[in-house]
Amino acid sequence: MLLSEIASKIGGELFGEDIEVLNFSSPDMPGEKSICILSNKKMLKHIEKPVIAAVVTTEKFKDEINKPMVIVNDTQKAMLVLTNIFYPEKVYSGEISPQAYISKSAIIGENVTIDPFAYVGENVKIGDNCYIGANVCLQENVEIGENTKIFPGVVIYNDCKIGRNVIIHSGTVIGADGFGYINAPNGHIKIRQVGNVIVEDSVEIGSNCSIDRGTLSSTIIGEGTKIDNLVQIGHNVKIGKHCIIVSQTGIAGSSTVGNFVVIGGQVGIADHVNITDGVMLASKSGVMSDITEPGVYSGVPLVEHRKWLKNQACLKDIASTIKQIEKIIKG
Repeated sequence: MLLSEIASKIGGELFGEDIEVLNFSSPDMPGEKSICILSNKKMLKHIEKPVIAAVVTTEKFKDEINKPMVIVNDTQKAMLVLTNIFYPEKVYSGEISPQAYISKSAIIGENVTIDPFAYVGENVKIGDNCYIGANVCLQENVEIGENTKIFPGVVIYNDCKIGRNVIIHSGTVIGADGFGYINAPNGHIKIRQVGNVIVEDSVEIGSNCSIDRGTLSSTIIGEGTKIDNLVQIGHNVKIGKHCIIVSQTGIAGSSTVGNFVVIGGQVGIADHVNITDGVMLASKSGVMSDITEPGVYSGVPLVEHRKWLKNQACLKDIASTIKQIEKIIKG
C-alpha cells in the first residue's frame, strides 16, 4: 500500500517520498518494507533499521527521523486503523460443526459459528453473528448476546447471561460456585450457590479468569469493563461500567466496585467492601475497608498514593535513622 493511501486512512500528513509499504510491525522487530509507529523516544534507536521503510509519528519526533513519515495527532488512534488495514479481523464461517453437541431446545441465531466439540445445553440462546470456539461448554439456560466471541475452552455454567459484543478468552470459567461454607464443629458445610453471573455488553474477559455465581442473586460485570488474565471475582460482586481490572487481582464476595475504576495488578479486595466511582488502585494494594472518595490509592493498609510515596521515601532510610536515634539516646 502506498504511504499516501495510509496517510489518508489515518488522517495524517505525508512527508517525504510516497513509497510502498508491505506490513505494519513493531520498531524493535520490524518486517521487510514495514511501517512502524514511533511514540516513545526509547524506540528511536530502532527506526534507522533498513527494513523500516516509513514511520508514523507525531510532530514531536518529526526532525529526528530521516525516512518518509506520516505525522498524526494521536499515534494510538493511528495504530487502531493500521492494525485493521494490515491485520483484518478473522471472518468466521457462520457454520455449525457436526462434531458439536447442540441441544434440540437451544435457540441459535443467524450466522453463528460453532466449532467442533463445543457443548450447547438445554434452552441455551445464542444471538446472531456469535462465535463459539472448540470445547466451549454452555450449560442449560445460558444466554449469549449477538456479536459475542467465546474462545476455545471457556465454561459458562447454567443460567448465566452474557451480553452483546462480549469477548471471553480461553480457559475462563463463568458461574462456578462461590466460596461459601458454614463452619460447623465437624467440618465445613457447603452453602449452595443458586444465583448466576450477568456480563453486560462490550465486556472483555481475559484468559483463565474465574467469576463466581451469586449465592441467591447475581454477580454482575458492568458494561464496557475490561478484565485482564488470571483475575478472580467472588460471588455477589458488583463491578460497575467501564472499569479496568489488571491481572492477578482478587475481589472477595459481596464487594461493590463503582464506574470507571482502575484496579492494578495483584490487588486484593476484601469481602463486603464498597469502592466509589473514579478510584485508581495501584498494583499490590490491599483494600480492607470502603473507599468513599475518588482518587489514587496504594499500599497495605491502603492510603492515598502521595502519602504512600512519602512513607516509602522515609522507609528506605529507616535503618540509618534508627542508628542515629540510638546514638542520640546513648549520648
